[in-house]
Amino acid sequence: MNRFFRKTLGTWLFLSLTLIAFHVDADTLEDQVADISGELMCPVCEGQSVAESNAQLARDMRAIIKTKLLEGNTKEEIIDYFISSYGETILASPPPKGFSSILWLLPILSVLIGAAIILRTIHAYRVEEKE
Repeated sequence: MNRFFRKTLGTWLFLSLTLIAFHVDADTLEDQVADISGELMCPVCEGQSVAESNAQLARDMRAIIKTKLLEGNTKEEIIDYFISSYGETILASPPPKGFSSILWLLPILSVLIGAAIILRTIHAYRVEEKE
């Protein structure tokens, strides 16, 4: 009975994990198009992503994304295609390299410096109270 229970439990665990993994990976085509187009900026619109824009170029870009997904291209391949056509300025969030790496690190450094100032102020206040 114990062996039967283990086999049954193992089978159910395997099947449930397989179904969960399939469900997570099974984004619809429209979800994938929206995801990719959200990472690309519209070249003719100010401050709008391809997903948000109603410009003709943005609609054409979404159609290209859909076509490339149907051809079997990955998200990275599609984004690389648009980078080769428009340059890195097409990306909604540029990769952290060169000057943009400073922009990625600046918020973290600001929080650390702010925390150090607060801790130093608290420490100085406690030292004054003891004296």
